[in-house]
Amino acid sequence: MMWTWGLWTFPLLCKLSLAALPAKPENISCVYYYRKNLTCTWSPGKETSYTQYRVKRTYSYGRKSENCTTNSSTSENRASCSFFPPRVTNVDNCTIEVEAQNADGVIKSDVTYWNLDAIAKTEPPGILSVKPVLGIKRMIQIKWKRPELAPVSSDLKYTLRFRTVNSTRWMEVNFTDDCSNTDQTYNLTGLQAFTEYVIALRCVAEESRFWSAWSQEEMGTTEEEAPYGLDLWRILRPAEADGRRPVWLLWKKARGAPVLEKTLGYSIWYFPENNTNLTEAMNTTNRQLELHLGGETYSVSVMAYNSLGKSQVATLRIPAIHEKQ
Repeated sequence: MMWTWGLWTFPLLCKLSLAALPAKPENISCVYYYRKNLTCTWSPGKETSYTQYRVKRTYSYGRKSENCTTNSSTSENRASCSFFPPRVTNVDNCTIEVEAQNADGVIKSDVTYWNLDAIAKTEPPGILSVKPVLGIKRMIQIKWKRPELAPVSSDLKYTLRFRTVNSTRWMEVNFTDDCSNTDQTYNLTGLQAFTEYVIALRCVAEESRFWSAWSQEEMGTTEEEAPYGLDLWRILRPAEADGRRPVWLLWKKARGAPVLEKTLGYSIWYFPENNTNLTEAMNTTNRQLELHLGGETYSVSVMAYNSLGKSQVATLRIPAIHEKQ
């Protein structure tokens, strides 16, 4: 009799031991893409068979409910399901519960709670222009349009990032604009003169923790200024038969000068240190000049200029012939 009962129960025990319920859905995360959809994702676990998911959402503060369904393959790391307007609106609290079902049974996730204002994600701002303001140096004004798909009653926080076109290093500033303005402006100051900058914006509703994507990058250039300055050096040649010395002067933009800086020409003047009355001056558009000086000590100065003014003066001393070089 016991032997017969054992034969009868053995297949049942085998069946129970081989049953594999789906993994419990974990790490549920939801984002409300404003006026588009509410999308929830979760970790489905490593499923060995076809699994179907039913996502139950309660809304209107728990008074109503709806479901969406999806399935997951064994290769997916995240599964997702979406709910759509008109039943999805902001200013609402909802719950999300994910139910996993395969051929062997059903298992449910923990119930999670969501405030849609706190998970609303807007579109990125649309930059309209990036331009200098006439007469204001080292500044560009950024104008943009508030995203249409952003909560109308919410102030938006912004991050503006910028870099020069020849740099990969971004810098950022943060600020808030109120919800009453459709077109917004921001004056970005403390920049380099006559330099091209790359600009991008993102935003987030004050109540939310999800930032928008970055806007499309736009470029703008600060106003031109007088030349920044020069680095000046010299090459001394041996004295000639008449005692005069050839001296090569060479110069270039000083370190830190704007890449786009324009120079119309250079003014050069020089004189023996003990007699300024013998000062000689000349202009050139070249970045080097050969002088023939006497044997005494000289002072040489070079200055760049353009249509907006003159640079600081770069000066060096040419030692007398008898001094050590």
